[in-house]
Formats: sequence, C-alpha cells, structure tokens
Amino acid sequence: MKKLLLVGAVALFGSMNAQKTSFGINGGVISGFAKAKTPSGNSTDSNVGFYAGFFAEINAGNQFKIQPAINYANIQDGSALQIPVMVKYYVDPKFNLQAGPQFTFDLDENPIPDYYNSTNIGLALGAAYEFTPKLFLEARYSFQLNNHLKNAPSGYSVRANYLNFGLGYKF
Repeated sequence: MKKLLLVGAVALFGSMNAQKTSFGINGGVISGFAKAKTPSGNSTDSNVGFYAGFFAEINAGNQFKIQPAINYANIQDGSALQIPVMVKYYVDPKFNLQAGPQFTFDLDENPIPDYYNSTNIGLALGAAYEFTPKLFLEARYSFQLNNHLKNAPSGYSVRANYLNFGLGYKF
C-alpha cells in the first residue's frame, strides 16, 4: 500500500511541471465520528479537534482542478496524518464541489495493537467557496471504507468518519 501511494505521489507531483500549479496552507476544526458494531449492539463516539496542513492545486482543465493535501489532525489524545486527493469541479468561478480518496494514517505514540489497522482508506466529499483568488472556505466529510479492526470476526467492525471545516490560503 505504501509503495502504491509513493508511486502515485511521484506521478502526481511529476505532472505538476506540465500544468499550472499553486500551493497553499489550510486548517480548521475537525470532528471525528466513530461507530463500533458488535453482535450484541452498536456504540458511537465523537470528538472535536483541529487540523492544519499543506496542499497543491493542479489545473486539470476548464472547470477541473486536482488538490492533493497533507494534513496533521489532532482529536482529543490521538493524532493522524490525512492525505486527501480531491478532484474539484467548479460549478461557478468561486464555488467548487469535491470528491476523492482520503488516506488516514494514525500517529499514536503508544504501540498499535496487532488487531488494529493504522492505515485507513476513505471516500471524501466536499465543497469550497473562494472569497478571493487566494482565500477560501472548505468543508469535507470522509467515510471510512475499510475496517479499523484487522481480521475481525463476523459482525465486528469499527469505522471512523471525519468532518473537516476550515480556511485555506493559496500562495
């Protein structure tokens, strides 16, 4: 999986030389929503934290741009690295809709148990409004597609979804 991400990143950043690319920073509030399912019932939990990171925006055609990002996210006592790769469709010159994969890597300082996936794959959907050519407001919700538990028995799963809401600035 890590090799696939590396090959994808090299290909993506290699194509930046051929396209108009801008770079920037973003940050804001992140809410995490966890749901655990067992044969005896379900439980949910949610917490709020912050995220901050860097992004590139690659012009991919008339109304399309691709925005890969690397965000540090901190919720309660846990931290993670979020890597969304959003395809942006401009409905209006100031407003865009977004969709793409989001990879989340847990950065816990404590040893991660063998039964726990520290790499999570999600599908993110979002939107952004650009106040100026440099300043924008973004919102993105990601749905975890894989199970947090490795080799879980039938009927057991843990999934975490995230809502990012913040500001971004293009250099």
